[in-house]
Amino acid sequence: MTGRIPFGLLTLLTALVSLPIHAQDQMGSPPDNGVQPAGFHALQGDSPETWHGIPLSYQRGNGNRMPGPTPDTIFEQLPDDHGFAYEDTPLGNMLKDTFRHAWFRAEYVLWKTSSPGNVLLSAQPSTGVLAVNNPNPLSNYGYPGRQQLEQGLEFARTVNGVTGIATTPGLDSISFNNMNGFRGTFGLPVQTGAIELSAFILGKSTDTYFGGNTLASVYANGGNIGFGTGYIQTQITANPAALIGGTVGVDGNPAVNGRIAQFISQPVLVNGLHQVLTTSSPAIDYDVSYQAKLTTSSWGTEANYIIDSTDPNNIIQIRPSFGVRYFNTQDKLNQYGQYNQTSSGVNQVISRQINSGANNDIYGPQFGLRAEAQHSRILIGVEPKIMLGLNSWRSSLDTSNVFGSGDRSQSLLTKGTTFTPLFDVKFYSNVALSQYMSAYVSYNYIWAGQVNRSYNDILYNQNAAGQSDFKLLRNYSGTALQGLSFGLEFKY
Repeated sequence: MTGRIPFGLLTLLTALVSLPIHAQDQMGSPPDNGVQPAGFHALQGDSPETWHGIPLSYQRGNGNRMPGPTPDTIFEQLPDDHGFAYEDTPLGNMLKDTFRHAWFRAEYVLWKTSSPGNVLLSAQPSTGVLAVNNPNPLSNYGYPGRQQLEQGLEFARTVNGVTGIATTPGLDSISFNNMNGFRGTFGLPVQTGAIELSAFILGKSTDTYFGGNTLASVYANGGNIGFGTGYIQTQITANPAALIGGTVGVDGNPAVNGRIAQFISQPVLVNGLHQVLTTSSPAIDYDVSYQAKLTTSSWGTEANYIIDSTDPNNIIQIRPSFGVRYFNTQDKLNQYGQYNQTSSGVNQVISRQINSGANNDIYGPQFGLRAEAQHSRILIGVEPKIMLGLNSWRSSLDTSNVFGSGDRSQSLLTKGTTFTPLFDVKFYSNVALSQYMSAYVSYNYIWAGQVNRSYNDILYNQNAAGQSDFKLLRNYSGTALQGLSFGLEFKY
C-alpha cells in the first residue's frame, strides 16, 4: 500500500510537467521575436515549402515579446513580383496603341540628274569665231565667216610662237546617269490621317571632259587632221602653211605625216569687255594637258501630314497633304592642266587650277495630293507635291597660275537667298507579299528652279595689267532629278 502511493504521485507529477511543454510547442511564437525566418532556417520543418506547417508566402507580425499570454499570430500575403517588363503601364499602353499600325519603307534609288548642257567654259568673243573647218558659214555677228563660239569649234591660235588649232572646252558631253542612293520613309497613322517622315541621299557622281594629255602631238594623215576623238577636214585656202607650220600638199591640206599643234584655249574678257578672237587675243591657253571634272550630289528630307479620305469605302482614295521639305544640291567644277612658259630662254611647265563650287539649301512649306486605287493585294498611286520656298545659296572660286607663274591667286566667296519653287511627282505601286511585308516600286521626278551652279557663275576676266581678275556672278538655272526606286515596306 505504501509503495502504490509514491508511484501514483510520481506518475501524476510527470504528466503535469509534460503538458505545458507540449502546449508551448504548438502555440508558442517562433524564434527571433515572432518574425518568420528566411534563408536556410526557413526551409526547416515539415516540408521545404513550409515552416512548421506555415506557408512561406506568409509572414508573422514583427514586435518585441512582452510578458504575459502568448500574442496572436498575424499573417500577411505578399503579391508575386514579375518585374517592370511584365507591368502594363500607361506609357507602355500608349506606345503600343500608337505604333500598332506604323510602317517603314526602305528603297534603293537609281536616279539621274540633269546635265549642264551646252555650257562654254570661257567668255564669248565680241564678233564670233572664224572657224578653220568652216570658213564661210552664215554669219550671225555681221561679219562674213564668223559664228558663235561653241564646244568643239576649231580656230587658229598661236601659243608660245607655235601656230596650231585650238578648241574651247565645254560641258556638253557631261552627263550624270545611274546615280545610286537610298530613301527611307516612316509612317504613323493617327486619328484623322497619317504622319510620314522621309529622307533620301544620292552618292556623289563625277564626269570629266578630257582635253588631251599631249595637246601639241596631233598628226595628220593625208587631208584629215586627227583631232580629239574624231577627224576634221581643213578647208584653209589663205596661207595654210603659216597656219600649219609645215609642208602643204597640192590640195591645200598638210602633207602625209605632217605635224600640227593642238591647244585648248579659253577666251577672256578684258576689264569686263568682250574681245575679238584672233590668233593672239587674250585667252587662257593649255598646250600640255587639260581636263574639267564636274562633281554633283543631292539629298533631302520632308515631313508630311496626309489627311484621311472623306469616303473611305471608295475604290479610289484621294487624300490631301501638307508639310515641310528641305532639299540640298551642290556641285564642284575643277579645271586643271599644264602649259609651257618661256622665261629668259628657259622653258617651264606650269600647272594651272580654276576651281569653283556651289551649294544650295532649299526649304519651305509644301502641299500635295495623293490618289490611290487598290484591288486585292495590289495598290497603285500618284502623288504630286509643290513647294514654294527659299534657296540660301553660296558659291566659291579659287584660282592659281592663270596667266603665268607670277599671276596672283584668287579666292572668292559670295552668297545670297532667293525664291525657289520645287515640284515633285511620284508614281508608285505596292504589292502585298504577306500580312507584314510588301514590295514597292516607284518613279520620281523632282524639279527645282532658281538653283545656283558652279559652272554658270564664273566670269573669265583679265585686267589691263594682264593679271587674272575673275568675278563670281549670280546666275540661276533649273535642275531636275528623276529615276526609279525599289524597296520593301514593313508593317508593325
